[in-house]
Order: sequence, then structure tokens, then C-alpha cells
Amino acid sequence: MMKWPALLNRRTRKPLTVTQKRNLMGWIFVSPFILGFLVLFLGIFIDSLRFSFMEVHVLSQGGYATKFVGLDNYHQILRIDPYFNRQLYGAVQNMLFDIPVIVMYSLFIAVLLNQKMKGRAIFRAIFFVPVILATGIIDKADLRNSIMNAYQSIPGVDTGIALANESANGLFSTLQLKKYMFQMFDFSPALVNITVGAAENIYNVVNHSGVQILIFLAGLQAISSSIYESAKIEGCSGWESFWKITFPLISPLILVNIIYSVIDSFTGSKNQIMDRITAAMKLGEYGTASAMAWIYFAVAAAFLAIIVLLVSRFVFYQNKEG
Repeated sequence: MMKWPALLNRRTRKPLTVTQKRNLMGWIFVSPFILGFLVLFLGIFIDSLRFSFMEVHVLSQGGYATKFVGLDNYHQILRIDPYFNRQLYGAVQNMLFDIPVIVMYSLFIAVLLNQKMKGRAIFRAIFFVPVILATGIIDKADLRNSIMNAYQSIPGVDTGIALANESANGLFSTLQLKKYMFQMFDFSPALVNITVGAAENIYNVVNHSGVQILIFLAGLQAISSSIYESAKIEGCSGWESFWKITFPLISPLILVNIIYSVIDSFTGSKNQIMDRITAAMKLGEYGTASAMAWIYFAVAAAFLAIIVLLVSRFVFYQNKEG
């Protein structure tokens, strides 16, 4: 039989608070990833770190042989390789330029799609289509070259295509756009470069904003409509409601989308560093590829930590615990 003190302690044990329950549900949610990482990927991470300090040779009879070379792989990449540092700088520059544009565009589209209108579900699906098209076999199929080759195989059509491309390049080239902005608006060179860069990168922005739009849309739908009704009764305009209600309540999702966008930018299929790592592995340079990967991982983690540290100061977490 259970003793009286143990029975009393069991009966008088305090129930979990709302915060503790939320934290427990969070750990349960991420537990499959943690277990999968420990079982499947931890060994690979350790081997990759070891290989970065070694020269690895694949044996013809199977297996591989290693030779410890210390920091030679890192020295070769950072001090001798003429392209890696330049490509790394370009990857960081593209990330710092793309992330604000992608996040602001995603938030703007999510606010529009959250409005009550006819065909809202269709519009939401349209904005998520680029995410589907950018995955799997469709991303690897070079449809543009296939169509161009098909057109060029028809006599007389290639001349028209060339003239059309020449005309379009003459009308909408970067130099022409910069010239118009300087003449008509007298913008500063820095603002012109930012605007033109955003215009040239619009396809990439739309193509990489589908997931962020869905995350923002879910957050907007989670905000109670009674809050907006109370603000409207108090005389708040739509602009004031956005900055005093919508923006603070979805600020945690802004941080989530920034983290997702940073990782997506650093690991994109068109990233030159990722291509270099893959090419080194195909050539059998496993030690060099591992060193490149760890340098890239360290740089990405450092920038991610800095961005999270800066943005988290402005994040508002609603405390629902009474």
C-alpha cells in the first residue's frame, strides 16, 4: 500500500501552468527532429568535421584512407583559393539584400490576402504556386532553353526573337532605368542602386516568398477580430491598427520568417558556395569540401545569431497566462 505522505504529496502536487504546458508541447513538437538528428545526422556531422582536417582518398577496393593535414585545407581555401572569399562575400551580400525585401513583400501580400474578398482562396493558392514550381523536377528542368531551342529550329523565327530581345533590352535595361530615375526624380545613387536591384530581383523575391506568406497569413488569422473592433470603436485608423496591433502581434513570426529566409538564402540551389562544395565532392576532394562546408556553416551561424540577437529585441510576445 502507498504510504500517507506519498499519497498526500501526489494529491497536493501543483498543476502545470500555461507557460509550462506550452513549453512541454514545444519540446514534444521538436522531439522527432531532435531524435532524428541524434540518430541519423550526428555521426555525419562528426565525420565531416574530422574530414575537414584530413586528406581523404577513396580506395579502389572499397572504403577510404585518411591522412591528417591539420589546418592545410582551411589555409588553402581562405588564403590561396582566389574565388572562395569572393563567392562567400557575394553570398552574404545577397542574403543581406534579399531578406528585408522578401520579408516586407511577404508581409504586404499576407495582409492583402487576409482581407475579406471574393476568390480569396484562389489568390492564396496563386501566391503559393511559385513554391511548388521551385521544387523537385520542375526546378531542374531548363524550360527556357528548351522553348528557345524549339523556336530556333523553326526557320525565320530566330530573327524575330533576337529583335524582340534586343528591343526589350534597349527599353528596360538597367542603365536606362537608372538614367530615368536620375533625370525624373533626382534620387541619390545609393537609393537608385537599391531600387534597381530590387526591380531586377523581383522574380527571385516572388519565388522565395510563398512559405513566408503562409506563415504571416496564419499569424494574421490568429489575431482576434474583437481587438480590431475595440480599436475601431476607440477611433483608430487602419494605419494605426496595423502598427499598434497587427505588427506587434506578428513580430514573433517576423523573426521566424527572417530565420527561415536566411537559411533558405544560404542553402539555395543557385548559391555559388553550395555549387563549389558539391563540385569538390564530385572530384573526390572530400577534405576540401568538408572544410568549405564548415567555414560556410560558421559564417551562416554567426550572421544568423547576430540577426536574431538584434531582431529579438523588438519582438513582442503576448502573455496569455492569467
